[in-house]
Amino acid sequence: MSYHLFKQNDHQTSRWSGGETTQVFLYPPTGKYEPGKFDYRISTASVEIEESTFSALPGYKRLLMSLNHPLELTHESESFTVNKKMKPFEVDAFDGADKTKSVGKCQDFNVIFKPTYTSEMSAVSTIRDRQLLPCVRYFYYMLVDGVMTYIDQEEKHVAKLEAGDCVMVEESRTISMISIESHQPQQSPATVEVVVWKNEKSL
Repeated sequence: MSYHLFKQNDHQTSRWSGGETTQVFLYPPTGKYEPGKFDYRISTASVEIEESTFSALPGYKRLLMSLNHPLELTHESESFTVNKKMKPFEVDAFDGADKTKSVGKCQDFNVIFKPTYTSEMSAVSTIRDRQLLPCVRYFYYMLVDGVMTYIDQEEKHVAKLEAGDCVMVEESRTISMISIESHQPQQSPATVEVVVWKNEKSL
């Protein structure tokens, strides 16, 4: 079992043309946020201008959701153009090579990954006894304060989490279990769950 807690103060924050971006996790740790120099990246960003253009990231796939306000995205590739109007916590999946523009101010959450990986993202209110599979990395980014309980074959781990904290759990051999509780109303998301694994053909 490998369990890591990344506190909000540990995240790297920098400016971009439309606001601030906070890097929650980058793999490998020795990589850089430049095309071809990382495998996958998890981040959150503020969009402080009404219209913005995304940086091109050819060779990567992307997942994005707004955490608080509606967002409109337009993706333009060589063969088609797609326009999506998204409510908060809806997930949009698109190619990093697309010419992507956004309309709307919000706080967003992003996953960028090479096609040799698969990633899924969702916003959930409560996690109860979620089974974690071997050879998969699970990330839980807290939107509010909460408590995590993690159980493996060896022991039980309990940790208090604050908004902005991120937990990464990976199990190499056995199936373990995780629960995350908060005082957030049941219908309101408390955490963003990101799951990442390497494709078998890439092993």
